[in-house]
Amino acid sequence: MATASKISKADLQGIIESLSTPSGQVDPAFVKQFLGRMPVSELKPEQISDYAAMVDGFYDFIKHRKAGQPKIHVFNPDEQVHGWKSNHSVIEMVNDDMPFLVDSVVLALSKLNIAVHLILHPVMHIKRDQGGHFMAMAEASEPGELTESMIHLQVDRQTSPEVLARIQRRILRALKDVRLAVDDWQAMRHKALEIADELADSESGLEADEVEEARDFFQWLADDHFMFLGYREYEIVDSKEDQQRTLSAVDGSGLGLMQQTHRKSPDRPLGELGGEARGNNTQIYPIIITKTNGRSTVHRDGYMDYISILRFDDSGRVIGEKRIIGLLTSGAYIRRCQDTPLVRRKVEQVLKLSGLRLGSHAGKALLHILETLPRDELFQASSKDLLDLAIGILDLQERVQTRLFIRRERFGRFYSCMVFIPRDRFNTENREKVQQILKRALKGEKLDFAVQVGESKLARMH
Repeated sequence: MATASKISKADLQGIIESLSTPSGQVDPAFVKQFLGRMPVSELKPEQISDYAAMVDGFYDFIKHRKAGQPKIHVFNPDEQVHGWKSNHSVIEMVNDDMPFLVDSVVLALSKLNIAVHLILHPVMHIKRDQGGHFMAMAEASEPGELTESMIHLQVDRQTSPEVLARIQRRILRALKDVRLAVDDWQAMRHKALEIADELADSESGLEADEVEEARDFFQWLADDHFMFLGYREYEIVDSKEDQQRTLSAVDGSGLGLMQQTHRKSPDRPLGELGGEARGNNTQIYPIIITKTNGRSTVHRDGYMDYISILRFDDSGRVIGEKRIIGLLTSGAYIRRCQDTPLVRRKVEQVLKLSGLRLGSHAGKALLHILETLPRDELFQASSKDLLDLAIGILDLQERVQTRLFIRRERFGRFYSCMVFIPRDRFNTENREKVQQILKRALKGEKLDFAVQVGESKLARMH
């Protein structure tokens, strides 16, 4: 993909002055914003007429758009039809400006194995009439102005009309998901702050300090450490068909990607709702952190994080669940264990259970191991699992051997596999051998897999 270096003001002004668009009606302010971030490498003097026709076509494309609806055009430029040509297929979009648009569109294209060669993404202030017809460029402070995202992409050339139509459908689905998540962002964030407070008044079995830690965790999520994509509430009901207790979605409780009209949720047996046992009693820890079965369609690829709170009645019996899905932000992954609620308590428990003095050489080494584990592992694994893993890694420091650590996810949907290889044995051949062995061991299911010396990476089976 072309780099995003800017052209100089002098070069831009020269291009604008030389551009005589076919229609002759393009506002120079539009041309300036549209080409303002054009990579220098893409600007070729012999293609000035192509730039003019490209800008003219996009200007005509945005002339009408219904309020609140994205508009998209996927085509192969033809000199006879569009006035310009290209070796790439072109995707033009205009939409209400909102976060994650470009990332999500590029993600949708990557899932179709289509590479992007050029991105132009000016955000413009537009005045339209009530029917959505373009009136004029506007200043941000003018009444009636709309902030609109203009996206021009050039991608691998596609000659099949079916493929071009598939690209359009996939992008429209991605844009719908973005809007759902963005529109309900604040409502979902409010739910995150609300559900932790409810623990204090429930029969969850948590001590006062545990409730405070839970409140800190959900406040931490809401403080730019989590990208909220969906929320839904569930209740446990008695099934009339097989007389089993099932987990059923509460009508009207869905937000974002979990709105009932967008993504329905079938009733599931209560046995599929798992929680970590607490000590030797039958109480269940009410906070569940794991991964969903589905990959994100918004912002970045990856299995979405699943965070929920179990609800209890006055007798301490589980009666429902409040569930959030989304993605931990990059900031969440670089925070120290001691600065991350819930994780810091697990680390304290592991150090205590290990019997090692924190100030000792072994204690410091164990803490370093925990600090360098993947954050997903620290969030999802129980204290006992983390203890077994950390002690196992600690033992490896005195031995030159390859070792595999496996943890099964609480719902049995995937495995966390971490492979440690001595540095002098790490190479591409051995990495691929390990990958093939795991694939065979896990019955050839699709894996997200990586191996690095001294680092652990998750291998997920779905």
